[in-house]
Formats: sequence, C-alpha cells, structure tokens
Amino acid sequence: MEDRPTQIAFMRAHPFAALVTHGAEGLRATHLPVVTEEAGDRVRLLAHLARANPQWRDFSGGAEVMVIFAEPHAYVSPRHYEHAESVPTWNYAAVHAYGVPTLVEDRAAKHAQQAKLVSLFDAEYAARFPQLSPDYVDKMLAAIVSFAIAATRLEARFKLSQEKLPVERGRIIATLESAGDSAAAETARLMRDHARSK
Repeated sequence: MEDRPTQIAFMRAHPFAALVTHGAEGLRATHLPVVTEEAGDRVRLLAHLARANPQWRDFSGGAEVMVIFAEPHAYVSPRHYEHAESVPTWNYAAVHAYGVPTLVEDRAAKHAQQAKLVSLFDAEYAARFPQLSPDYVDKMLAAIVSFAIAATRLEARFKLSQEKLPVERGRIIATLESAGDSAAAETARLMRDHARSK
C-alpha cells in the first residue's frame, strides 16, 4: 500500500503503536500512543516514554527507530476458497514508520505535546487539562521523556485477500462480519474499502 493519505489515515485510526529501537542492550520494544502529524509531504510522530523505561537511552546514538502501527487482523480459513487445495492465512494491515527520534526537553513544548495527546484521545478531559496545577504538571512532565520522530519513510502492507476471486472475498467478508469480534469486523471493513478503491 503506497498511497500516502491511506497510510496516514491508518496510522491515525490505529494510534497505539510499537516503538522498536536497537541500542547497546539490543532490541527493545514499547507499546505506546502516538500522535501522527502531517505538514505537506512531511510526517511527524509525537510520543513519550516513562523516564523509568530505559528504552529512551537508545535514542542517544542517533540511530533510526521503527514505529509499527498494526491492527486489525483476522484468520482466514481455506474453506472460503473455490479450490480444495488451499491453505489458511491471516489478513492484516500495518504501517511501519522509520526515522530518528529527537528529545523534546523544553517544558512548554513537552506540555503542548501532552495536550495534543489528551485532545486526541479524551476531548472531554482536555478541557480540564489546562487547569491542572503547575506543580502537578511539572511532576508529571519530569516522569516522562517526550520525543518526536520525523518519518523518513513509511512502509505499509495491506494483506486483504486481494488476489482472491470476488466470490471468495465475499465469503471471507461475511464470515468476518458475523464473527462477533471487533478486529475481524474491522478487517472485513478494510477488505470492502480496499476492494472499492481498486
């Protein structure tokens, strides 16, 4: 999936991502909420780690990191296919963003970044966020490490049974929609949307 607007929309729709770094201690991963900003052809990711999480120290070498936006996904049974000799598979969508993180250390910038995060996920609480006492805010900001990543490249995979016959895709979509599972239902929706965009 190389369509940039689709990639950005997916990242925004699935903001709980995995940050993967490689430092002196080897590979590390942390799952965290990420704000995706777009300005022209530039994409910037905003996030933070707990200061107690040593992963932020991996940023010091200026090495590239990867942020994985994934979900939804669903098992696809070969019983949906016209040919008996078929194997099971898994449908999924994911976007991998790469770039070098920079620390956001200025207090006002850190606070503004947290305000964006709160506004994105909890608009009702966001109205109260500016009313928090400065002492409390300072204590909370001291406990986190804020950072931004200017994405240098995005790689996306949308594996949604594109190669299958329309009748087979229809069966898969119907099964996923009736599964009673939100991830399966969203995978079915992506399958429908992707088929319409072709």
